[in-house]
Amino acid sequence: IMPEASLRFNFSASYPNEFTSLTATPFNWLEATYRYAEIKNERYGPSRYSGNQTLKDKGFDIKAQILNESYLMPAVALGLRDIAGTGLFSSEYIVSSKKFKFLDLSIGIGWGVLGADNNISNPFKNLDDSFRVRNDSSGQGGSFSLKNWFSGPASVFGGVEYDLPKKGLRLKVEYDTSNPDSFKRVEKVSSRINFGLNYSFSENLNVSTSFERGSQFRVSFKLKGNFLEDTIPKPRPKTVQRLNENQKKRIIENNEIFYRSLNLSLRDESIYLQASSLKESEVDIAIASSRFYSMTRPIGRTARIAASLVPDQIEKINLYSMNGDFEVAKFSLSKEEFLKAENKEISPAELLLSSEINSVDEKPLHQNASFIPTVNFPEFEWSMSPALKHQIGGPEGFYLGQLFWKTDTILKIRRNLLLYTSFGVNIYDTFDDFNNPSQSSIPRVRSDIQDYLAEGKNNIQRMQLEYFGSPYKDIFTRLDLGLLEEMFGGVGGEILYRPFNKKYSIGMSVHKVKQRSYKQRFSFRDYSTITGHIGLYYDLPYQVRSQFLIGKYLAGDKGITLDLSRRFNSGFTLGVFATKTNLSAVEFGEGSFDKGFYISVPTQLFYSDFRSGNISFGLHPLTKDGGAILNKHNSLIGILGDSSYSSIIRDWDNLIN
Repeated sequence: IMPEASLRFNFSASYPNEFTSLTATPFNWLEATYRYAEIKNERYGPSRYSGNQTLKDKGFDIKAQILNESYLMPAVALGLRDIAGTGLFSSEYIVSSKKFKFLDLSIGIGWGVLGADNNISNPFKNLDDSFRVRNDSSGQGGSFSLKNWFSGPASVFGGVEYDLPKKGLRLKVEYDTSNPDSFKRVEKVSSRINFGLNYSFSENLNVSTSFERGSQFRVSFKLKGNFLEDTIPKPRPKTVQRLNENQKKRIIENNEIFYRSLNLSLRDESIYLQASSLKESEVDIAIASSRFYSMTRPIGRTARIAASLVPDQIEKINLYSMNGDFEVAKFSLSKEEFLKAENKEISPAELLLSSEINSVDEKPLHQNASFIPTVNFPEFEWSMSPALKHQIGGPEGFYLGQLFWKTDTILKIRRNLLLYTSFGVNIYDTFDDFNNPSQSSIPRVRSDIQDYLAEGKNNIQRMQLEYFGSPYKDIFTRLDLGLLEEMFGGVGGEILYRPFNKKYSIGMSVHKVKQRSYKQRFSFRDYSTITGHIGLYYDLPYQVRSQFLIGKYLAGDKGITLDLSRRFNSGFTLGVFATKTNLSAVEFGEGSFDKGFYISVPTQLFYSDFRSGNISFGLHPLTKDGGAILNKHNSLIGILGDSSYSSIIRDWDNLIN
């Protein structure tokens, strides 16, 4: 199993099966894989709309290490393939492996496809008669066929690998028990022994070839990376010239000198002063920055600058961190202790003991500070870049996509009030090949995706007015109006209670929406509904965050959504989600219920400077109407979910860097 916080992209081609997969390790004992298979000797469906398109299959696999290798004992792992899938590749296995210098031996027992050789009696049949029989017919797919797990015929499989590290080579021999000829997937298998050769170009890239079934060659490559830590050095804080005694006296006589110097020094770090008050023994400073990924880093750099500029009688530095127009946390640092930590006389943990961190319970500092920089509203920001849309694995073709030019604009009318707009202009697409209209029996809130893609090549993806507020301590609100996403427009809002010192948050959202026309301009279709959810967000141990939503979805169905994700200290995040509503498996269609996964990689992991963005990728294996949630822009949990006390403590060491 790969180290935790790893990703691996795999591609493997032979006849008749070609596999593309993405594997992630949320923990050092668990691997999860999304697998996409092409079966070249079977057709997707009727030729009238799929032509010669070959059959495609999607599935999820997991592998858990239940025993680590020791001097005497082998490593032992348990795996499940094609979980909640169609059953085409459904398998379970228990495997052990042991290294002897350059030799690696593996032996295991497999069920399902891996048990097709039926060369051993199922060891579990003595526990219960249900383990004697297996039925992998899953109908629409999507159901967890627990009764089939470790049931039916079983087989012993094994392999030997020999490592030649100086040459970057690895030789492999395995005994294959999948017996594709018994399932009529191939006509003949000349040999059950497969041979392979693996070559590593680097730690992150390797290619391999193998000779399988005595007649077929397979070619594969794997590209992997680990995102547990930021391995690219980042700039140290800029040098700040400490003031001499004469300059400090001038600041006491004229505070404006301090404010101007502070503002200028902060801008050098891409930190923007929002307000400040210089008092007799302490200084208050509110800041905002989009440069840094963690909240504590700009706080630490601001404290460092302030400590160099304030008069000697200042003992405490109060720092207010802002995200958007929300003041999300207040840091009260002893100037003396902070300077000790900066000079490595005390540790960051010792600095924490002398500091106070709280949520803000008074008016925002930018409303009553002695110095408030002049802001000329409205403010206008824009960005543009090429972007992609696609549909993968449909009956008309493996990949149908669009390259378009995306332009985003933000018009900030005043504090807490802004207009966000996103336009898309087509450059090139293959959407004219769509020929698979939705057959859904419930309101088609998502399954008309092909019509939206084909007719909305030049579109207004979003145009919405947003208003934010915080009427009471730890309570935040957001109202929105307009074209809320590509398929729906309307009006609504949300409220979030985020107790600063707790590990949970509670929220509620309600929207009245109407379905947009396929062209995605300003016209609408007839369908409208009210959708909303109550959400509970809780931080579990091991950096796992849970989200539990209950409410009404876009198609009118009612149910629950569970989302589990792990965020590592680097910001790298892996997550999975599933939604189950009151729709039957037949009403929902293929897949039986909504599910998927997502990955988020901080942009700064690839650069030698700090950046706050993410490269995100998420996937629903199927686009269905059941369990569909309104895609919110600037959701409150997205803005505030990482601003609690526990999140600050997690990133506390960044305060000094």
